[in-house]
Amino acid sequence: MNTLIALALPAIALIAYLATAPASASRLRREAERRDRRVTRHPALATLGDVQRRLDAELPGRHAAFVLGRVDRHHIDAMTLWAWLDRYGAEALVLALASGQGYAGMLRILRDEKEYDPAEATLLARLSEPELFELAAA
Repeated sequence: MNTLIALALPAIALIAYLATAPASASRLRREAERRDRRVTRHPALATLGDVQRRLDAELPGRHAAFVLGRVDRHHIDAMTLWAWLDRYGAEALVLALASGQGYAGMLRILRDEKEYDPAEATLLARLSEPELFELAAA
């Protein structure tokens, strides 16, 4: 019985340590990549945290903050944002929101009821939000 206890205690201590040990950067990155692949296969699983992580990775900080502010203002759901990011990319999301495409406009484009025109979005975005793009160009 004492031998069993002597073997079990170090095993329990090791399991407890591994469960509470801080995750390494590479482990966190792998988990995020795994989560991104899963959400790409099943966009209904997307959360705003998933979207924010992707925006932070793909956009300058000002643009990511702008998008998150517009998302909050227009109450755009994470599934729609993820679908947009997969189809058009993060920069196109900035342009669409800066050009005045609200939630309804994004849905029309995603449903192929309206074509997404990057040149038009760029022109309208630069006219509507010039300060957002002046600093990015400088």
